[in-house]
Amino acid sequence: MRSFITIILIMVTIHPINADTTNRALQISPVPGLFVGGVGLICKSSQGNDAFILLTKDRETAGSALFEGDDVTYDMMPLKRKTPDLYTYSANVNFVINRQSLALETDRGSYSCKIQNISDLHKAAERYLRMLLSKNKI
Repeated sequence: MRSFITIILIMVTIHPINADTTNRALQISPVPGLFVGGVGLICKSSQGNDAFILLTKDRETAGSALFEGDDVTYDMMPLKRKTPDLYTYSANVNFVINRQSLALETDRGSYSCKIQNISDLHKAAERYLRMLLSKNKI
């Protein structure tokens, strides 16, 4: 009986030492998981248009923010060509990113870009969408 109580006491004291203390709460991010570890580019044109671009960690895929249905989604574009100076992505629109100056050339125009982390870029895209929606009368 004594050994049984001793074993229980030992188990009770050892259990907290071996307890799993990690936070297993589900982390929900509005940015697609594909871009985790990647980089964001917030780009502005001389006409005042903004573009929000996400690049994966390996730079093999780019995502361009789309504003559809009062939500921010990303149009995925595979890497078409890589040179020491340029990344070229192609899907519905051609994107050419200068790797040194961060200039973006698209079918829609030219942009000057700055690097941001992916979470801040997504938040900026959401603010831009709210600004667009605030102009609506209905």
